[in-house]
Amino acid sequence: MLRAYVGAALVTAFGTGATVAALPAGTAVRAPMVCSRGPGDQKFVATVTAPPTATQSSIYAIRIDGVESEKIAHFGLNYIHDMTTEYALPPGATYVPGSARFIPGTGTPSVAASARVSYENGLIRMTLPSHVPSGSRYTPPSIEFYLQALAPPGASLPLAFAQYRVIANAFLVGDVSAICESVPKRYTLATTLVTTPPPAP
Repeated sequence: MLRAYVGAALVTAFGTGATVAALPAGTAVRAPMVCSRGPGDQKFVATVTAPPTATQSSIYAIRIDGVESEKIAHFGLNYIHDMTTEYALPPGATYVPGSARFIPGTGTPSVAASARVSYENGLIRMTLPSHVPSGSRYTPPSIEFYLQALAPPGASLPLAFAQYRVIANAFLVGDVSAICESVPKRYTLATTLVTTPPPAP
């Protein structure tokens, strides 16, 4: 389970020189998940901060801040590792190359040290390879990335939770993988509405 909460930021779009407005406060979202293994009442919980509107062709920021997980515990569990969360980017928006990054100083140091965030085929993927021992908790590092709104005015740009994967190492059986998906699949976390650019002066 991933729980994330976010705050506001004033940033400059990566490699573009375009200014991105301060992000509004995010709204907590709870998405029920169906997992291939483990308890049947799992939930993805996040508060994603995204602007409610973006003018056509403008660049906007999305940020997700991690908070402490629930205690990692299950009978016979040694540790979990390779926790991977994927976010599906909206059709009609283009990822700004190289913009996905971790926010310095966030997350549990032992987890954040080896964390990776990347973009591929319409997905933002955050992977946490480090071992988290049974009985402990961890905080994912915060991520931020930029999108360009290319859809026509009036279009909605939904950011969605795509999938969560984890590998659990257990006594006697070794590594066991679990895959979790939201119900419905690709659960919308935040939506940005494309607006008409102001007329040229």
